[in-house]
Amino acid sequence: MTNSSIDTKASIDEDSPLEPSADDASRAEGGEPRVESATPRKRLPGPSLNYQANTSESRQQADPIAKRVWHDMLKNKFDIQDVSSFLDAMGPGQPVQIGPIVEKARYTLGTVATKLENAEKEKDMTGPMIKYLNKVVVDFPPTTKPSFHDTSNTRFPSVEDGDQQEHHTMPDITGSRPGQISHSGDWVWAQAGTVIELKYKIDIMDDKRRGIRDSQDAHNALTQLAKGARNLLMALGSCFVYVVAVFARTKARIFRFDRSGFSVTESFDFTTEKKHLPTFLWRLYNPQGYSTPLMRGADDTISVPTEPEQERMRKAVSNIQAYKGWGAEDIDGEHLWIRAARYNSHTGELEIVRCFTFGNILSRSDGLFGRATRVFRVILEEDVDAKEQDVNADEPTVYALKDAWPQECRRPEADFYRLIEEHCKREVEEASGEEREQKQAILDSIAKCHGSLDLSVEHDNSDHDPQLHQTNPSSENGPNLPRRHMRLLLTPVGTPLKDFESTKSLVGALFCAMRHHQTAFNAGVTHRDVSEGNVLFREVPLTGHEFNGFLLDWDYAEFTPAGAERFNEWFPDNPLPAADVDKSLKDITGTFPFMAIEIIKNSDGVARHPVLHGPHHDLESFFWLLVWMVLRHTDLNKDPLACSKLFDRLGHQMKRDYVLEPMPIDKTNRPLYALLERYREAVKIQNLPPPSKRNNDDEDEELLASDSDDVDTSPVTINLKYDKVLGWFDRLLMQSRTWPENDKAQEFVLRSTRKEERKKDGSLRVSMMKNATGDSSASLSAGTTAVAGGSGSRKRAAAEADVSEGSESKKVKTAEGTVKRRGKKK
Repeated sequence: MTNSSIDTKASIDEDSPLEPSADDASRAEGGEPRVESATPRKRLPGPSLNYQANTSESRQQADPIAKRVWHDMLKNKFDIQDVSSFLDAMGPGQPVQIGPIVEKARYTLGTVATKLENAEKEKDMTGPMIKYLNKVVVDFPPTTKPSFHDTSNTRFPSVEDGDQQEHHTMPDITGSRPGQISHSGDWVWAQAGTVIELKYKIDIMDDKRRGIRDSQDAHNALTQLAKGARNLLMALGSCFVYVVAVFARTKARIFRFDRSGFSVTESFDFTTEKKHLPTFLWRLYNPQGYSTPLMRGADDTISVPTEPEQERMRKAVSNIQAYKGWGAEDIDGEHLWIRAARYNSHTGELEIVRCFTFGNILSRSDGLFGRATRVFRVILEEDVDAKEQDVNADEPTVYALKDAWPQECRRPEADFYRLIEEHCKREVEEASGEEREQKQAILDSIAKCHGSLDLSVEHDNSDHDPQLHQTNPSSENGPNLPRRHMRLLLTPVGTPLKDFESTKSLVGALFCAMRHHQTAFNAGVTHRDVSEGNVLFREVPLTGHEFNGFLLDWDYAEFTPAGAERFNEWFPDNPLPAADVDKSLKDITGTFPFMAIEIIKNSDGVARHPVLHGPHHDLESFFWLLVWMVLRHTDLNKDPLACSKLFDRLGHQMKRDYVLEPMPIDKTNRPLYALLERYREAVKIQNLPPPSKRNNDDEDEELLASDSDDVDTSPVTINLKYDKVLGWFDRLLMQSRTWPENDKAQEFVLRSTRKEERKKDGSLRVSMMKNATGDSSASLSAGTTAVAGGSGSRKRAAAEADVSEGSESKKVKTAEGTVKRRGKKK
């Protein structure tokens, strides 16, 4: 699950679309199959800046890299509309006369306008705005009526991980969910329906230029607004959301954010254009077409089960053999009914089903634009019904329900699952004896898709609105192909790789995933995104299998030419043009920390020719994934900042340098060290062909020394191959007697770089001097001297920061060349 250019390396989530070419867009209009051009996916906020952060300061919202990425993401993802067109696109709302609503709030608006005109700072705008907004909605129906509150000093926790500082936000004014007319205690994003951000002077957009104003204040204000939209989308699972900016005392703009970009109204004065805000609020909280009170943009295929329904489904879960050990606290969670589809086992036709979510959400992307993938653990109401009616029926299957917004031009992920599974079934049928057992073991262990539902089209037995489930197709300032809302029912349910019980089980899981990768390639599919989120342990281990890892998420996969031919033969209802396959295989895709050196080099613009993404690139990604896990989650790492130094830097050179020297980890875990060393040598030869020699003085290294290419003096690059890599894993897992026991994963702890520690130390000195002298001005002066030091100490400090910070220092200097040059001049 994934997101990058030398400014733009792919990060972890499916949150980053490839920018399509003009040819792709034209073919989209013609309805033909399309693929994007070979353009790097952009690095986007969300997991790219938090989940993969390796230092504490890189998690902070003031981090220069984070600020620049937000700016780059938003600048080409919008269009500006006149207010009437924007409101018309919202739909008519429930039948009502807006005139009486406007008239009832007229007197309040007059007094509020006077107070706003006399406001001397942003804070003075809050009270009058809240008074007016609450007056507008005073006669809304009780079930849809919201309330507006001052939350400018309220810290909303992150929807995801509470320690992700980049995600903490404090919206100026928060409108509640429908029917919630009061609020007390702490706010969470699930209670919010919309947010209003106040700016005393700053207008974000320029109507004349039809663009974002070119000032840091405007970019910061837009980022603040976008973060509020992101949190609303995450918390509510909405198809799209609305937020408002109020500026210059009485001016306003309304924004609509979905998973492709945002639309925004032209500026209007709400004290003179008195109908605009009331019309917006009515249509937002009273949309037409919903059978229950839902806000405009809410997902009409998701609902909350009643208490009796929850009790019935929880009981069904507790009766499933594999989950009988679960307590009530494990089964509980945010229970939802989610509509999906499953293939009928007899007819093969898709049937609409109702899924009940239980336990914690398995995965949730926190990017604003992109696929917005969420994964739930579910059982189907239809299976529970069948079991209650027939005690001999199979117990309900527990599925992983994947909810995502891929671009329409993307090939359906289910197609890859279908081809791989069909290939495995045919191999089992054609084999015999021991080989048949091995093929059956692979078929049993691979991830499978049991149904795929495209919500952007109509379906029998489903009364949802397809228009809700597709994004706006274009913007004035950049190509934004539309996205469609998809749901997949998958097995098995997985648990994170970072929760391994031992390093041997970790290596075993990668071994299983690598076998699955080989099987998929033999079927005709290249994965192209081997990463931490796409290799998992099975939540329920398979009987008879010592290792229980698996490879999943074929979002960015592609067919090989042979695979496309096979797919067309086996599934003629959805043919694939061979030219599209060849072009798509040249796309730059992957998750940045795990991308192969050659792929990164190509995205840097260093490579002279497009690189055809092959299995050897993904085999290298498995190496970087293993290094990532060792540096983050074991005590074998000798340098606490090693992960930051290796993975946070831009470009391909750092990885090339890394494989030139022996692994900088403790050798006490002998089999793991032997595997990493052998793997590192092979990755080096794949990317850098100078001669290499090996001294095997260890039993575990001897297990890997029988390869014919172990000592290589050829200047020719040798690509990684399945049989070699799988052979190393197999021999060490099966034959090594020195694997440690119970060396389970350690929690990754964010560490500060030396620069951050010096900053904290300087702040502490200032505070201590204030306490000691009581003279704030003298203390500040002394503190500044203590932080800055003399010119020699500044140079030493800068050098230490460059060494310790890894990419953070480099990237900031690359992005801010004037600052770097100014520093040199000094």
